[in-house]
Parts: sequence; structure tokens; C-alpha cells
Amino acid sequence: MRTSEEKMLAVEAWRTSGLSQNEYCKTLGVKRTTFANWVSRNRRKQAVPNFVRVTIPPVAISTAVEVIYPNGVIIK
Repeated sequence: MRTSEEKMLAVEAWRTSGLSQNEYCKTLGVKRTTFANWVSRNRRKQAVPNFVRVTIPPVAISTAVEVIYPNGVIIK
């Protein structure tokens, strides 16, 4: 059993190795499906957050705030 840190380091080493997952797994002695799970978990941990904190300064007059997403969705 490998620790989370060891798995993360193995994934990073694979990314810089230039080897395919199959080739790298043979050198590591790990099943490709197991390694694919490590890669997937590593990718999720490095994902950009879905939400960004927005701070709106107080204003004297009540105003509306509108957020427009690239796909056209508007939140008011």
C-alpha cells in the first residue's frame, strides 16, 4: 500500500517521464487501472475551484449586481 504522497509523486514523475501510462506502470509495478485512479484523483485535487469570492464594496444607493457567465447565464 502506498501513501497519498507517494501516489502523488508517482503521478508527477509519470507526467515528466515522457512514457505512456502502460510503460510507466510496468516500471513502477502497478496495474494501469490502479494508476489511472491515482491520476484521476490527482487531477481532481489540482482542479480550479468552481467558485470565486467576490467582495462588493458598500454603496450609498441600492444597486443590483449582475454576474454574466461565458455561456450566457446571467445571475442578478
